[in-house]
Amino acid sequence: MIFHPAGVFFALAAFMAAMLPWVWLLPLDDPQLAHVRLGLFGFGGLAISGYIMTAQKAWTGRPFPVSPLVLGALAFASRLVSLLFPADAWPMLLLALPVALFIMVPVLRAKRWDKVPLAMVPLLLVWAEVMLLQQRDLAGVLPVAISVLIFIVGGRVVPSFTAEARRRLGLGDLRRPLLWMAVVLLMIGLLDGGAIGTLALVAAMLWVMTCSIDGFGLGRANRMLSLGYAGLLPGLLAVVAARFGLVPHLVQVHALTMGTMGAMILAIASRVTMLRSEYTEIQPRRRHWYALGLIFGSAVARAFAEVSEQAPLCLLVAGTLWSAAWIVFLSAHVQALMKPAPFPLLSAKRPRQFVGEHVDANPARLP
Repeated sequence: MIFHPAGVFFALAAFMAAMLPWVWLLPLDDPQLAHVRLGLFGFGGLAISGYIMTAQKAWTGRPFPVSPLVLGALAFASRLVSLLFPADAWPMLLLALPVALFIMVPVLRAKRWDKVPLAMVPLLLVWAEVMLLQQRDLAGVLPVAISVLIFIVGGRVVPSFTAEARRRLGLGDLRRPLLWMAVVLLMIGLLDGGAIGTLALVAAMLWVMTCSIDGFGLGRANRMLSLGYAGLLPGLLAVVAARFGLVPHLVQVHALTMGTMGAMILAIASRVTMLRSEYTEIQPRRRHWYALGLIFGSAVARAFAEVSEQAPLCLLVAGTLWSAAWIVFLSAHVQALMKPAPFPLLSAKRPRQFVGEHVDANPARLP
């Protein structure tokens, strides 16, 4: 696993997430900027890169051309140097840009044009971080942009995993509105601040709810993934509430980053170290559930910090719960780094004939 992109990049992302609340305690000239950069581009960017590199072998049919350990070292170095030189763009151009190019070039060489938009995301994140140094106001916009990415990627990943579970159980495919229609509604809702935009956001939330509900009865791993995707619901609800002045803007920002981005990343990254058996779906460990609960708890505490008279206490609780969540995740992930990488990494094997009445069935009962 230590030579696999998911092993390296998910571990680094979780480590940066655990450190994120405490950046404010460092003697930095601009701790707010450091917090934003480490959260969105360190934690979020590394997790996204790890997911894309994990999927690339299936896209291109070839192993990744560069050792993930090398790229992970470059990405980690870019974060450390950015803390030392917070106002400079050269750490991203010198260290993070090569990682983004190595992610995109294999997809171009394989002529997988349908995967190019997703493969370009790390490159766009480098560009966005450079732009953030010039326009600090982007700090409030970038969480919304990442939530759109989660909406789209999750809107493909969640139905894909649930459809596979349905095939294993011999169930029919569930028809749902097309993803592109939901994306159009989401974009209208985010760009239009009036009644039409609000209704469009509500419709987009209903689409997320439909996708999430289907996965609840299709195995515990899909249940966790559906809960992670459902983290979009409080995030988008916070967008509506902030739009009408019901909550401060920072409630929206942290609902999208902690409750949405954090929950979805954990739900996907946890699949790497879930329990596996021959004839059943992968099963989350207890530590995975604890980590997901801690993430949602930290998002709630962070929201209360903006509206409560006990803001310092709520901030302390939020930061402690958030860090604890990723430390719990790392306790399972680090143990797996020296073990063989399972295949497929994010899902169970596809046996020739699935035997059993339910994906949560006890493997010992299966012939």
